[in-house]
Amino acid sequence: MGHTDTSRRTKVAIVQPYVPTYRVAFFEGLRTSLAEHDIELAVLADVPDGAQSGRNDAAQLPWITPYRELRIPVAGHSLRLGTAYRSWKSCDAVVVGHLGSSIDTNLALALSALRGTKVGVWGHIGSYVGRANPLDSLVERWQLRRAGHVFAYTPGGARLAIESGADPSRVTAVMNTIDTAALEAAVAGTDDGAARELLGDVDPLKTFCFIGGLDASKRIGFLAEALDHVWAQDPAIKILVAGRGADEELLGRSVERGQTHLLGYADARVKAALGRLTRGILMPGRVGLIAVDALALGLPILSTAWPYHAPEAEYLTAGESLLESRDSPEAYAALVLAEAHLPARRELPRAYPRLDGMIANFSAGILSLLGR
Repeated sequence: MGHTDTSRRTKVAIVQPYVPTYRVAFFEGLRTSLAEHDIELAVLADVPDGAQSGRNDAAQLPWITPYRELRIPVAGHSLRLGTAYRSWKSCDAVVVGHLGSSIDTNLALALSALRGTKVGVWGHIGSYVGRANPLDSLVERWQLRRAGHVFAYTPGGARLAIESGADPSRVTAVMNTIDTAALEAAVAGTDDGAARELLGDVDPLKTFCFIGGLDASKRIGFLAEALDHVWAQDPAIKILVAGRGADEELLGRSVERGQTHLLGYADARVKAALGRLTRGILMPGRVGLIAVDALALGLPILSTAWPYHAPEAEYLTAGESLLESRDSPEAYAALVLAEAHLPARRELPRAYPRLDGMIANFSAGILSLLGR
């Protein structure tokens, strides 16, 4: 290993299933932050599969080291065989995903005492976005207790890690977020006139938006059914959809009757315009990093009491920035109708985790992992 050779630079690896474009600014900032401590960061990434591959957002940059896993389909899931071990075995530390079925994670933790490599785990920590597999949960608790440091997305995940036996001094809530610089600049530079040039002459009191991928996790079929109920009671309510995805066709009825308008992929200017001229974001499915966009735009998210929201939903305040109905299309339609009939849009505080804070938190966690 050569860990006692003080003449060489300390090297840390982070293993990822793949690097989506929204993560590039984070990793570049983290590389810069760690370089100030004479630490070299390597990012090891596989290629996306399944729903991830359909997003077409995998980054390919010089500081990303590719590796490939063999994937075997089993009962609708993908069993991954193989690791990035060859790329991280000579590192002083490696941060791997907190995932019970990950060969990389379990191998790294099992070898940590023998090889002297310090191992951190990174992830949701809790089973936020799906039902927990009992065997995976058992292994994941062992991972939390064994890891040299735990990088949890949010404070809720950090609490779960500690409750599972992780040493509180070895747990960091990184405050997972995205780079909001372009969006903040667009919001500051967009007035109602500029917004109408992009979106047309819409009624801000009767218009909602959807921002994000039109895929199964967002429950587009549920949304379409709810919009049928909304249309029956108030056809003046319109929805502007900023995003693309495999389930786009499920909104066909709503599009045909003029209730929903598809905008395609949204850049920062379009998002800023939606923040000016709509009164809320419709998201009956998974609420995740859309919470950061919503807070930056000053819009509430209208969602449901669905049990599989991502950790970032914790950034929202119930009854203020997060409005929830019972988990049925009828109840959700009633929530949308009630919000549309209020006399004014909500005025919300725009406080949310910034990328520089996430970089600082993660950097501090890596320094702790290295014993600095």
